[in-house]
Amino acid sequence: MIADESVAEFISMTSAGDDEARGYLEMAGGDLHQAVGLFFEMGGGTPAPAHRSSASPSPVDHSGDVAAEVRAAALAAGLGPDDTPMEEEVRAPLPAYQDQIIDPEHDRRMQEAMAADSAAMYQRMSFDRNGAGTGEEDEQMGEGKAINRLFAPPEYNEGVSYYQAIQKAKEEAKWLLVNIQQAEVFASHTLNRDVWSDDTVKDIIQGSFLFWQRDDKSTEGDQFCHLHQCGHQLPHICVIDPRTGRRVKNWDGRKWVESHAAAEYLLGFLDEFSMSRSPPPQSPAASPTARPQASPPDPSSIELSGLEEPMEVERPGEVQAEAEEPVPAMPEEPAADAEHLKVSIRLPSGQRVTRRFRPEEPLEQMFVVAAALTEKPTRLVDLSTQFPTRALRDIEGGLSVPLKDCQVAGNMITVNVRT
Repeated sequence: MIADESVAEFISMTSAGDDEARGYLEMAGGDLHQAVGLFFEMGGGTPAPAHRSSASPSPVDHSGDVAAEVRAAALAAGLGPDDTPMEEEVRAPLPAYQDQIIDPEHDRRMQEAMAADSAAMYQRMSFDRNGAGTGEEDEQMGEGKAINRLFAPPEYNEGVSYYQAIQKAKEEAKWLLVNIQQAEVFASHTLNRDVWSDDTVKDIIQGSFLFWQRDDKSTEGDQFCHLHQCGHQLPHICVIDPRTGRRVKNWDGRKWVESHAAAEYLLGFLDEFSMSRSPPPQSPAASPTARPQASPPDPSSIELSGLEEPMEVERPGEVQAEAEEPVPAMPEEPAADAEHLKVSIRLPSGQRVTRRFRPEEPLEQMFVVAAALTEKPTRLVDLSTQFPTRALRDIEGGLSVPLKDCQVAGNMITVNVRT
């Protein structure tokens, strides 16, 4: 007879049913431990804890997570499941394409806009009318075209943009002469007819300036007036330093009514300013620490090491010849209110000196002044005009010709000293 206590104990240990528990106990002859062993040997299930209330939770198996981490590390290192190196994955090449930083179409549109602006300015400054007619109107149109040619802007006017004109002047070491005009002011037209077409003025401008002319209603002309505050006093004439973009000097264009006055203004500017010197003090490019370059030392004071005998820098024959012919004294200059003609003398050092002469004085007087300025005998001094270029020693009539007949008024005279 199987005791109920043994059945209950078997069930608590194996979670088996009542009949199944009694059957295993009967096979084991009532031995509880042998019956439990038979139950598990025959695949009856897994043993349950003897006391559920006090048993600790079963441990969690993390072997799957650890294996996944190991596989991920191996793949990152380029290894396969069997620690063999994996073939490197090659990225597909990027598709080829062509592109341009600067759009040529934009540059073309800019050129077309500049050409249209220039054509519109020419139309505003012209005197003829638009359209065509017959008879008397055609005759008037022909007269209008002739007037346009008479008052046309100078041929040396730069047709490029203001920025390009600045760059070109900088490369050529020239000043930028700007003329802003206004079609309603007749002085703008007389500048084209009487001043910019004058041969002397033209030679001075082409020798030392680049000329850039616009009217106040053109795009760049309007921008220039706002930038440099030209106001309403048009025509406006000024000189721009291309190294800094600053306006160095400006004039009221209505005062440039005569070509000789314009030549004096331009020569006076060239006497005061030079592209070979540093920019003016008010210019942002002028450094406060900049100093003028020192003049070269006297060749006779230079000592050359490594030579047995000093180098001769002067020939004794020339020294003796100069000593025999003294340097002339500086002649007296006529008063400013007296009748005179004015010229600008450029010395070999680059310095410019403006000098007044009496019209009836002989050409020799100019050679005497140049010799006194250079401290050389008169026979060693040669003079030539720059616009146009001609040697004054070879002038017809010789050095006794009156200065008024030599065409030197308002001109630039270059001094050369023969050795």
